[in-house]
Amino acid sequence: MGLVVAQQLTGVDDLHYGFWDEGVKPTFTGVIAAQKRYTEQLVDTIKKYSGVPSETRILDVGCGTGLILKELLDMGYAVDGVIPAAYLKKQVDARLEQTTGSYQPKIYECNFEDFPLSDCANQYDIVLYSESYQYISMAAGFPLMKKLLKPDGKVVICDFFKTEHAGDGGPGDGSFGGGFALSDFYTQVDNHGYRILLDNDITRNISPTIAVVDEMLMQRMYPAIQTINAFMETRHPYWTGLITWLLRKRLAKMKFKYFSGYRSQAVFERYKTYHRIVLEMV
Repeated sequence: MGLVVAQQLTGVDDLHYGFWDEGVKPTFTGVIAAQKRYTEQLVDTIKKYSGVPSETRILDVGCGTGLILKELLDMGYAVDGVIPAAYLKKQVDARLEQTTGSYQPKIYECNFEDFPLSDCANQYDIVLYSESYQYISMAAGFPLMKKLLKPDGKVVICDFFKTEHAGDGGPGDGSFGGGFALSDFYTQVDNHGYRILLDNDITRNISPTIAVVDEMLMQRMYPAIQTINAFMETRHPYWTGLITWLLRKRLAKMKFKYFSGYRSQAVFERYKTYHRIVLEMV
């Protein structure tokens, strides 16, 4: 749902936090450029840790609308995708009609944990997660990756994790959901027989997007919602009151998460840490 709304509001091709170079002022109009920069950085990482494109097979886990998948295909990589949502799979299929690569990708409509191993055990050089790692069970994901990768295969992760401050009860704690504790992730890497080849903390390059989103929520959307609510209370006070009462818990949760002022860049940097990581099997 978040991806669909973002596409309609901003016209972006894909949904991720974007990458802001140092010194670039975060603005609403700069989001698309930051999105492109994010993709460029990720593709550069894949190029660095992979071989000849035509001899490199990649599995894009949680491939969104297929933007990065198509770019890699056009570069000559053999890329398959996993996406659990039928609506997004249709967008991926439509995008791939314009690909210039020769490889015919397979797009699996399933959860990664349900991936059909019989199709491609030990076939992939890279398993890629672009802001999808947080949705995969680490207990199931690490063993599954080991079964999918070739002996010298790599795992590329670009996503955020929880910092040591998560759960401290401070202002804004809990306003950003998702992500595994970074310390737990490192433990799982060791326990499952992987080693870290690259671990770049790029939180400060990612967090400016939060400032843009916070401004949009607090300065544009919240006043509009208040205006609509005031109009409905005047015209339909009974039904507005009833609906508000029935949804009071959900509305309170949404207000805290999106319209409390805690969804800020500073709060994000306190409770989340964003990393670009490359792993390989020991």
